[in-house]
Amino acid sequence: MKLKNKLNRVLHDRGLAEGEVALVARLDQGHLNRIKNGRVKPTLVTALRISQALGIPVQQLFWLEGSEAATGVGSEAHAAEGAGAARA
Repeated sequence: MKLKNKLNRVLHDRGLAEGEVALVARLDQGHLNRIKNGRVKPTLVTALRISQALGIPVQQLFWLEGSEAATGVGSEAHAAEGAGAARA
């Protein structure tokens, strides 16, 4: 299974730059970019740092492709949650 994320959507919706989030999450901006684009998988600690920096529960920011049906959380739900978190 492939690890999916909605980093791109959250950054765009909130008008945040990768560098801002990387700084708060204590990550290299290039590493955050590679995670965002699915080129590398974050460690659990890194995923938690990113989710805390954005104020979003890690399970709403990252999920396993194909697990949407099992968890009831699909891409539409992820998009809706991201929009709700952006307003908070």
